[in-house]
Amino acid sequence: MKTYTIRPLDTTSLALSDAVDLLCSNCPSESDRYEKSRLVNEIRPLDAQPFYRKFFGAYDFDGTLIGVGGIKAADWASDTHILYMMAVNKDHRGKGVGADLERARIEWALNNFPHGRCLVSTSHKKRFERWSFKTVSEVNNRHLMILEF
Repeated sequence: MKTYTIRPLDTTSLALSDAVDLLCSNCPSESDRYEKSRLVNEIRPLDAQPFYRKFFGAYDFDGTLIGVGGIKAADWASDTHILYMMAVNKDHRGKGVGADLERARIEWALNNFPHGRCLVSTSHKKRFERWSFKTVSEVNNRHLMILEF
């Protein structure tokens, strides 16, 4: 039984601060990409198409943010969406939270756009193959993967 829900990330300053803290604390090996001031600018809401950003949160039964993940439009390619900035609290890993955040973001793109492609850069190739992503290239064990719809 799930003890969490997935929904669009709350946009209050406290919720955004919690999301930034979660990303920073759960991605220490990528501190250059997950630097706090960059995250603050990146995670604030921007829903105007065509260059939107949308974040989803996984909330524990008590309302605590336990996971976060974003999807955004690529401003350099039409009909292209990028999955990015995902983290799950260490105490909640292995419980399906990450998979549900992936599902929410992919379904959001599929439900809001008639066609396109979704990109992700990941070291977890099998995780995205289950969503029918295909590897485009690999460099240093990071896979650039694409889902066309």
